[in-house]
Amino acid sequence: MRRSRALGVVSLALACTVLGACADPETGDSTLTLGIAAAPSLAGAFTEMITVFEAEHPGVRVSLELGRSDAIADGLTERTDINLFASASEEAMQRLVDAGAAVDPRVFARNHVVMAVPSGNPRGVTGLRDLERPDLRVGICEMDVPCGLAAETLLAAAGVEPPVIEREPGSRALAARLADNEVDVGIVYRTDVAASHGWVALVEVDQRDRELAQAAGTTRYTVARIPGGEDGDDAEAERAATGDFLELITSDRGRRALEGSGLAPLPQ
Repeated sequence: MRRSRALGVVSLALACTVLGACADPETGDSTLTLGIAAAPSLAGAFTEMITVFEAEHPGVRVSLELGRSDAIADGLTERTDINLFASASEEAMQRLVDAGAAVDPRVFARNHVVMAVPSGNPRGVTGLRDLERPDLRVGICEMDVPCGLAAETLLAAAGVEPPVIEREPGSRALAARLADNEVDVGIVYRTDVAASHGWVALVEVDQRDRELAQAAGTTRYTVARIPGGEDGDDAEAERAATGDFLELITSDRGRRALEGSGLAPLPQ
């Protein structure tokens, strides 16, 4: 399990960097905290953006919470510590909009699922049709998360039915199992292959399979302001900081951060 633990260390380092939870920072009364909740596949891009944002807004500290989009959405109506929500589930975002808990949602990026294997592709996987091989351990995300829905859409479009599927709660968890050779092939987000530091590799599929993945297996990310997080004496300042971060997401620098983590930013 050595590689899985290595990935966990990376995740812990990210959490310490973004949340400041592993230190005891001295925060003055003048420091404003901006709360952002986001899908795990946005971690790399948003971490980079937060570094830029805090450097340009010395009086603002950004707290980044990563979690399943539907789970975050279910709790946001009762929370006052989140100012911005970036969701991998358009349905989860729409629920918040309908409830009046999120305003002005916009689609800002796309991600798509890919076939991935342990480094070196030890089982010689070459395309979607290989998922029907009875000798392969095939991993796919649970159906109630965006990467699982995208994978199922892709398999249906390709007409492929794996005989046995091992389900994982998310793309990151599945990528960790691939890194440890606990599954032979999986359908994960492109971003999680990029974040695996070489332990997980893309399958070199043919043009048909590649086009299917890009068309059928796509997830669109939406971001919206959460008015419930703007309360107290700092409400106006929080609203202004939220607007600045939204501008950063769609700026050239934000687009470069999204592209660097494997996401496809939408045209402005």
